[in-house]
Amino acid sequence: MATHSTLPGHPARLSRLNQVSPDLADDYMTLELLAAGLAGIQANQQKALWSSAQPSADPTGLPPAWTAGVTRLLWRTLEDGCREVASHSDVFRWCRTPLGQWPLALRVAESDSELLMIENGRPSAFAEQASRLLLSKDPEAELVENRCYELMISVADRNGQTEREVQDNYVRLRGFLTKHSVSSDIDLLGLLRAFPAKDANGQPWVKQWFTQCYRALPASSAIVLSFCDGCENPISGHRDCGTPGCRGTLVYRTVETMSEYFIQNRAVRRFLHDPGLAEQRMFDALEPVFGERLHPWWGMDAVDVAIDFDNTGEMAVGEWWAADVKDHASATLLGRSFRWNPRAAAQRRILVIAQHRFEQPGYVDDLATSLQGRVQGVEIMSEAAFIAAAMAREARRPR
Repeated sequence: MATHSTLPGHPARLSRLNQVSPDLADDYMTLELLAAGLAGIQANQQKALWSSAQPSADPTGLPPAWTAGVTRLLWRTLEDGCREVASHSDVFRWCRTPLGQWPLALRVAESDSELLMIENGRPSAFAEQASRLLLSKDPEAELVENRCYELMISVADRNGQTEREVQDNYVRLRGFLTKHSVSSDIDLLGLLRAFPAKDANGQPWVKQWFTQCYRALPASSAIVLSFCDGCENPISGHRDCGTPGCRGTLVYRTVETMSEYFIQNRAVRRFLHDPGLAEQRMFDALEPVFGERLHPWWGMDAVDVAIDFDNTGEMAVGEWWAADVKDHASATLLGRSFRWNPRAAAQRRILVIAQHRFEQPGYVDDLATSLQGRVQGVEIMSEAAFIAAAMAREARRPR
């Protein structure tokens, strides 16, 4: 189902709200502000564990993004005739219930109506996605530390002489994050041998990258940890892993160490490791057939999967397919933010949706609606459909 085109109840409310602010009726913008505020609250709580939290100019002590979001909700509740006027405590409570159950009738897509803003006491995957979209428009605001990606590029570049070597380095590092939610000091030694380049201070670039992505914990010789056998994420206690779409079960594995093991930082797991699982499934299925004609994370992540059917070695020469793989909680927010990288000038350009998202009722329809008029020439497929289509095209290719 597409997003509502007018506010519920009275069409005249839209024009009145536009007099306050031209985007006040955009409830996704309101949710993005609330999500950014939740991220700021969480960041201040974490800082307070080690030092003084950042002072706030707002008398409530809450981040400006949160206050702006609540203010927008206040206008909406007043205009909508909602009996429950939105206070800060009200909105915190609402954030723990599905969007479709808020007292205010939000203009959100049907496929988003069951999503929460706060889940298990923390910003949900949907909230983190929403806050990233907002903060990407504000260079002064920070949610997810971009240092990991920047250092990954530096490690790949400093340890390669040619464009191909740099790309191969990037693929190895990016794949390491997908395959190692937990790592060890033995793994780190292997990386140091493979990527020896150092900065001006004599520090290996790869060690800087590694310590940015992982936090260290002490261990002696070996340690037994509980993992999910579906996504290989560590599991605390007997809870499920929490990775969207994963149906794995708890298993115990021995991690060999010398004196330390390392667990991925939460942001790295959320935005690099977990989305990489769908990409890795596709690589695993396609690589035995396409070999070197399969290009993971082509162009330093310009697209996630590229296939050179005719083995020309150059994008847009011969038949190429390129796929950008997404695993987003909200189809509408994905559609609002999606851009195709023009460097990936393949004959077929495909937005591949992780299988568990693609199968959600209404998800693809809401995505297609939000993409209308914004992105041209890009197909939408599930990961299974992309793999099947690529295999079928390869089978028809002249030998």
